[in-house]
Amino acid sequence: MPGENPPPAQGAKSKKNKKKSAKAEENSQPSESEPHGDSSNRDDVDDEADNTDAPEASPSADHVKTNDAAADFGAASHPDDKNDNSAQPSQDTYASVPTAEPKDRFDALVRDRDSLRAEVTDMRKSLEEVQSKHKTDMDALQQKLDDSETKKEQAETQYKKLLERVNTIKSQLGARLKEDEEELTQARSQIEDLEDENATLKSQLESKSTEFAAVLNESEQKSKEISTLRDRTNLSQQNWLKEKDELLEQVAYLQSEFEQAKEAMHNWEVLAMEERSIRENLDDRDSQQSTVDGLQRALQEIQIARKQELRELVESSNAQLEELRRSLQHAQQTAADAEKNLAIAQEEIERVRPFEKEVKEKNLLIGKLRHEAVTLNDHLTKALRFLKKGKPEDNVDRHIVTNHFLHFLALDRSDPKKFQILQLIAALLGWDDEQREQAGLARPGTSSIPGKLRAPGTPLRTPSTPNLATEFMDNGASSKETLAELWSNFLEQEAEVGQMDTMRRGSHSGPSAVQKFRPVVISGPSGTGKSTLMKRLFAEYPGKFSFSVSHTTRSPRAGEEDGREYNFTTKEKFLELVAQNGFIEHAQFGGNYYGTSVDAVKKVSESQKIPVLDIEMEGVKQVKKTDLNARFLFLAPPSIEELERRLRGRGTETEDSLRKRLDQATNELEFAKQPGAHDKIVVNDNLDQAYAELKDWVVDGGKFGAQ
Repeated sequence: MPGENPPPAQGAKSKKNKKKSAKAEENSQPSESEPHGDSSNRDDVDDEADNTDAPEASPSADHVKTNDAAADFGAASHPDDKNDNSAQPSQDTYASVPTAEPKDRFDALVRDRDSLRAEVTDMRKSLEEVQSKHKTDMDALQQKLDDSETKKEQAETQYKKLLERVNTIKSQLGARLKEDEEELTQARSQIEDLEDENATLKSQLESKSTEFAAVLNESEQKSKEISTLRDRTNLSQQNWLKEKDELLEQVAYLQSEFEQAKEAMHNWEVLAMEERSIRENLDDRDSQQSTVDGLQRALQEIQIARKQELRELVESSNAQLEELRRSLQHAQQTAADAEKNLAIAQEEIERVRPFEKEVKEKNLLIGKLRHEAVTLNDHLTKALRFLKKGKPEDNVDRHIVTNHFLHFLALDRSDPKKFQILQLIAALLGWDDEQREQAGLARPGTSSIPGKLRAPGTPLRTPSTPNLATEFMDNGASSKETLAELWSNFLEQEAEVGQMDTMRRGSHSGPSAVQKFRPVVISGPSGTGKSTLMKRLFAEYPGKFSFSVSHTTRSPRAGEEDGREYNFTTKEKFLELVAQNGFIEHAQFGGNYYGTSVDAVKKVSESQKIPVLDIEMEGVKQVKKTDLNARFLFLAPPSIEELERRLRGRGTETEDSLRKRLDQATNELEFAKQPGAHDKIVVNDNLDQAYAELKDWVVDGGKFGAQ
């Protein structure tokens, strides 16, 4: 009881035990009363939960739309099968008419329809996977939010009860007030931690909602593309059926004309037989001679007329046949043009997609170069100001001479700056003519003006090499110039050169990038999904990777540009570069040469990106013999049968090219089984699982293969 005063020792212990038991009861039993601030927070969380639950309905609706679109597409494709069955008797009846090419076109359209169905099924599966993943993430976040709210309510309930206890105990136990304040501080810190955790969960919930909205927009775009492709396919099928019906009607008409001509010829044969029988039965040839002559003349006239009619009929039928052939050729040409336009449109779409990423990378590079240019100009300006502030005679220091000498030793022998630095050292140290001749700055026996820097006549200097004497000393009074003035002029010249050549100096950090990250060599048979997986990796890590542009001797295809897809060159230049050891790897395939040049990999490394080489088995063998220190990854199919199914599903391979690709794939799989052939082998049986495995190996925990 608050009014009683227990003994000092036992009373304090009993109060502490009672306080602990009360705390345990408060933690175990939820409070019936709820603070006002807690209810407001709960209302905010409920509102956010409502806002979160609202978008979940849209994926199902989009999914239903996608299913309806796929069902419509399948229903639109069934009449083609019926038309094929109904048109079969006509083709058997009129087998003489050339209908092989329309049938091939119809088979191609059926294959396109099947490929579109497969694409719709794949897109539907991917959408369902994204929706299920997002729903799982949302449920986990909601569970975390509910737990944090429960903890927050319990903490606030404890806080209120502690406050009430402090108010009752404060009047009685002043000595224990500090302990209660500490407990109160801990409870407040717990409340703040829970509130911070609640805010973090809310931000995560918002980011997940944004990602889900982006996925929904992408799925809508895919549905629109599918509906557009379905409309085009239906229209082409309708046009083909109309043309087929017209051709069949024309063939039937020509067949009827042919039957009529055949019947007329049969009638004339009967007349001829009757005439022959009349001639054999004539007994009195003399008395009937005049009659026979008349009949013969009449018969000749009739034969001439019939022949003329038959000739005209044959000519008209030939003209109609030629017209039908021309119309058929025109229809075939129109179909071929439509297929070409479709292929060009698809290539344009594929070509435009990476432009956005390239523009972003170029903008980042431009901003970096501008920043480096500004930094270099600031450094040069500060150096000039420092030299102009101090006295010229106080700026001569041995450290300057030492730095110039070390720079002189580090430069390449063919660099013209090496000659300039040697002249500057000679001016700083005041060398005489003999010392200049020993250093190679002057020819033996040449005269010079004492105390003046002069242009040397060594063979190392070419007319295009600038001379320090002509640049920094224009008159006879130059002998009075100090080291500070010479150094200022040298810095001003370097600043002007730096402004004119900022882009070249901005890439000087490239060698360090080559040493920091190892290039990635990815190989595998065609059809294993190399391009798909690398596009996903490039999209997830923008500005981190870049393909090296290979050289080839084949002709550019439609939509390809020199320097973007390939560096197109001639066979003579390619072999000349091979003789100069300018390729890391090169091989011949299909009568054309392909190779990855040293400059291409160096260019990617200088842009501070990791080079990615997409090469074949022979190229891998050649790269292993170099000092590139690359990482090798092999992307394998689940089986040869699955690879053949994928290649046939493309619809772009002939039987000959398909056989060659399968043979090459068999050889590459055999090579991959050898120990040490590759650092990593990924089997692309499931696209998401293969990408996760590829990303873990390439990223390597953020080290990207750095040693």
